[in-house]
Amino acid sequence: RHAAVRHALLSHPGAALRLMVAHAIGGSALWQTKPDPQTTRKEETAESVAKSKAETAFAEERKAILKLLGLPGHGHSVVRSNGYDYRVVELFTALLKLSDSEVMRALAFVMAETLEAGSGVVEALGIHIKVDMADYWQADDAFFDLLRDKAAVNAMLRHIGGKAAADANVTATTKVQKKIIRDFIAGGGRKKVEGWLPHYMTFPFRAYTKGGGGRLTDNTARIKSLIS
Repeated sequence: RHAAVRHALLSHPGAALRLMVAHAIGGSALWQTKPDPQTTRKEETAESVAKSKAETAFAEERKAILKLLGLPGHGHSVVRSNGYDYRVVELFTALLKLSDSEVMRALAFVMAETLEAGSGVVEALGIHIKVDMADYWQADDAFFDLLRDKAAVNAMLRHIGGKAAADANVTATTKVQKKIIRDFIAGGGRKKVEGWLPHYMTFPFRAYTKGGGGRLTDNTARIKSLIS
């Protein structure tokens, strides 16, 4: 029975697509998925992400997908993999009633919800679909709080304010240099720089010092070698 059904499935890609989405959401003994937890050690970082433009829009799409699939609207995630086969059947049945475009919308969301933060996949995808972080992000307190390396902060000051500003403050404390960068962003006593985006927020990722940006630098280097 199993062999016959799975062979017959090869001739029904539409059913296979819907079954795949159902498995990605509900799981099975062979499928185990979970949404990225977006964990961080700093409460301020977590709050910044939660209130961001991208995360707010993502939460609204989650509500729409839950409604589309007939799932409870109070869910914190669409993906709730518990391996219960009849739940997969229920999802599969619901997906059979949807158009191909609706199924693809659900599939895109499920993939996005299970995309692992900090992975090379995020970098590769950001490069491939040309994500412009200026559409989603602007510097806030949480960002500046994470900046610790003085050489990197001075290079960032050079990026936004030019060589003269960076050289004039090269011996200043990291705190002072970060304040100057903020002034350039806000126009507080400095010529305001509109739409500034640090290298850390570009696709591909770029570091400000030869020391690099750890895993992000490593991921980008590997991805570039694969793409080239």
